[in-house]
Amino acid sequence: MKKVNVAIIGGGQGGIALLDILKDDKSIKVIGVADKLDKAPILPLAKDLGVPIYKDYKELLKENNADLVVNVTGDNKISAKIQNIISDKAEVISGLSAKFVWDLIEQRKKVRKVIENRLHEHKSLYDLGLKLTQSSKLQEVYKVIVDKALDLTESPAGSLVIYDEASDEMYFGAAKGFSEHFIKDQVWRLRKGGLTELIFNSEGPVIVSDAADNKSLNNPLFLKEKIKSLVAVPLKAEGKIQGILYVDDFKVRQFKQGDLSILTLLGNMAALAIQKAKLLESTKQMAITDELTHLYNLRHFLDRLDDEITRADRYDRPLSLAMIDIDYFKQYNDTFGHQSGNKLLKKVALILEEESRKGDIVARYGGEEFCIVMPEANSQKAIKFAERVRKNIEKVLCKSGIKDGVTISIGVASYPKDSTGSSALLEKADEALYQAKSDGRNCVRAFNLQRQAQ
Repeated sequence: MKKVNVAIIGGGQGGIALLDILKDDKSIKVIGVADKLDKAPILPLAKDLGVPIYKDYKELLKENNADLVVNVTGDNKISAKIQNIISDKAEVISGLSAKFVWDLIEQRKKVRKVIENRLHEHKSLYDLGLKLTQSSKLQEVYKVIVDKALDLTESPAGSLVIYDEASDEMYFGAAKGFSEHFIKDQVWRLRKGGLTELIFNSEGPVIVSDAADNKSLNNPLFLKEKIKSLVAVPLKAEGKIQGILYVDDFKVRQFKQGDLSILTLLGNMAALAIQKAKLLESTKQMAITDELTHLYNLRHFLDRLDDEITRADRYDRPLSLAMIDIDYFKQYNDTFGHQSGNKLLKKVALILEEESRKGDIVARYGGEEFCIVMPEANSQKAIKFAERVRKNIEKVLCKSGIKDGVTISIGVASYPKDSTGSSALLEKADEALYQAKSDGRNCVRAFNLQRQAQ
């Protein structure tokens, strides 16, 4: 198919728009652009596309056979001169005709922009779906959702608030574009009549175009961050609230219908993804947790002990292990019943967790026995900790009517002082625990090599 040769006279914005449209049309060949100015706006684009550039339009028309000449200079006199040069060999568009062409080009640009935006939105939602499918960790899911929401709405800030139905509390899952203190230790309950309750009860996005006109935004946190407008999307999956997705701006803003539509779609995807990730995380947690006490189970404890010994060995750091046994637990069960025995196990587990440091690993070893791995703790520190735990248990859980009350015995062993591996360390701690029981119970004993030799 023969291409239509087009010459563009005038290198202003009209010429640029025309060239930008025509460059993608395979049925058209732009044979040249002409503008007398050395720095005409069209020149860089023409140069990039390899389109010949002329200072004199007469030279352009004489050297080339144009089928169509578009005069976008706005000068009708030039149109008359062009007509004299080309005679009846080509068509000339100028004046109202050129304006009509310009309007068509502008309309086409707008349509193309809309199409490009829609393609970008669809691609972003597709990418989001892939990332949410691949992400198994909640924090990764939260971050992906906020990132995509800001990208799709071209917003400077946003956050994802998660609702914990069990505690009836809310907390930040992720945030972007705010000060570093924005999400620090932020946990709160639903306030009656507040913005959060309004969002929860809404079937779609809640829009605040100007915070000054909305009393619900008199929240100190919003005021401190100078949030002026926002869209809040309730995240619901199977009728249950998962949280709220916020898109924020620091200026008054009228959010477009397109923003609301895409946020609604994103919100639906986000709610399902959060529900799935929560379920997956809950399942993983159940696999490593003792059902009764909610401490780590034996299998996970042994894995973590191996990991911690490897780390201690690599960095030449100490590590200690405490084995704990509830004294006369069988007698307690026989006296008060199995249910009371379970309650006691839970109480002991709770105290052990409360007394332990953040990096310690607390587990139920089996029956009435517990274990605590203490990274970075030498024998002296471990014995001091164990004695504090023993005294606290005795203070809180002793009851009259039970021989020796509810107390615990503790055996302590340390790495690398007492052993060279995890199995040996467990054996040494168990021997120390046996010694504590032999010494009358309700006491702490550390592994002693000399005593073992005896």
